[in-house]
Amino acid sequence: MLSDLINTSSWTHEQWLAACILVFAILSIVVVLRQLLKLFRMTKKTSYQPNLRPLRRRRINAKAESGDEDE
Repeated sequence: MLSDLINTSSWTHEQWLAACILVFAILSIVVVLRQLLKLFRMTKKTSYQPNLRPLRRRRINAKAESGDEDE
């Protein structure tokens, strides 16, 4: 029976279509699971800071400090 599945020379076009759809579905599930795993890993990080340019970060920090002094 396994040799009949491996031998694709006798497959009809419906069987080829079913096999292609099955492979596409499996690949899609793998990609979605990989992305979810990556998302969960990213959310586990305690402090995430965006990778801003150093000058922009200094400007934002300076604005925050000057706003604190005004109050």
